[in-house]
Amino acid sequence: MEFIILAGALVVGFLAGWYAREAHAINKVRQILEEVEEAQEEADAKTDRMTLERHGEVVYAFDDSDTFLAQGSSLEELDDAIQARFPGRKFLIKESNIKEVGLSHDSI
Repeated sequence: MEFIILAGALVVGFLAGWYAREAHAINKVRQILEEVEEAQEEADAKTDRMTLERHGEVVYAFDDSDTFLAQGSSLEELDDAIQARFPGRKFLIKESNIKEVGLSHDSI
């Protein structure tokens, strides 16, 4: 009789532990997904848009408020200048604007 009670207690304990582990894993995954979404929203909020203008062989970059950002003769040179001046900041350029100024973006 004691053996049956012990076996029943072990089975109930095992099942309770199993379901508690599952609930903890589900909650942890939800928490991680929420943190990723928040980080993505923060990254999107920190991303600025810019437009490019070509004057001769030099390409100038301006932000939405027409503030000068950097200049360069190629997209790579322009990117290096922007990253040197604004480290950690991200800028977006429309594809049509890149084609408009005649630059290629094979690696970006």
